[in-house]
Amino acid sequence: MLHVTNGDSVVASFREGQIEGAYLPWRDVLHDGPVPRSPSLEALSDVRARVIAGPGGAYPEVRRAFAERDRALAGFRSHDETVLWFEHDLYDQLQLLQILNWFSRQDLDGAHISLIQIDRHPEVARFVGLGQLDGRQLRELLPLRKPVTPRQFGLGRDAWEAYCAPDPRKLLVFAARMSDALPFLASALTRGLEEYPSTRDGLSRTERQLLEAGASGARRRREYYEASSAREACPWGDRSVFERLDALAHGPEPALDRIGDDEFVPTTRGAQLLAGSDDWWRGGGHDVWIGGVHLEHQPRWRWDSARRTLIADA
Repeated sequence: MLHVTNGDSVVASFREGQIEGAYLPWRDVLHDGPVPRSPSLEALSDVRARVIAGPGGAYPEVRRAFAERDRALAGFRSHDETVLWFEHDLYDQLQLLQILNWFSRQDLDGAHISLIQIDRHPEVARFVGLGQLDGRQLRELLPLRKPVTPRQFGLGRDAWEAYCAPDPRKLLVFAARMSDALPFLASALTRGLEEYPSTRDGLSRTERQLLEAGASGARRRREYYEASSAREACPWGDRSVFERLDALAHGPEPALDRIGDDEFVPTTRGAQLLAGSDDWWRGGGHDVWIGGVHLEHQPRWRWDSARRTLIADA
């Protein structure tokens, strides 16, 4: 078997549980940075490698890791079966869409592709991810896998195309439509849409949670992260949250004052944003990607939390 999953913590538990096969962690935080329409998995991997590497010169190493990952996936026919292991949060659901989209474009005649997707476990009080499970618990899930259906491949392809599109309106359809084929997709995509600037104050949901944490007394990075995570059904990785924390402390009129590298204090503007008397996008200077949508200077799209939809910015 080829086991494809969200990250290295699950792979470690695969080994602990002596689950036979090859392991392929899908290391990419697809809700951070550009995910534009691309002609191939390799072309998008090049974009994503540059995003992850940043300006620090690590691109060759990251690009090689993506190339190895892509080759491992392309070799699925050398295995009797490919098993996809993914949970319910935005991080996992976007990875699952990318993989289902890729498989939907392959010749699958005679191939066995299976899926394990869960949002809870009877032995875990607050389930947030497969990484919480030990080897025995994962091994017991394996017999519950189900073959991926043509409907799931089609839904994965169409939703992935909508996520990578430069116009987010088609994605709204998938966020609003519950489907038993991918039962966690709608809520995950809705959480992603909440990262658009709000109609109220221009803040994304994560940015607002961070400012509220600062107003409640958080000062150090870890305190901000823990306070924001407590507001999430599925906490985001710390790197994603720290990127947004740093952005709030950037620019000529920051919402947070940075003291050293580890301490952040709300500014007057931060208080005004929380009060709804200012807009974070006032004055421009932002450069944000959400999937295939590029927001810069003034956002074309904003999230209306009351109506639970995106609206075109006036």
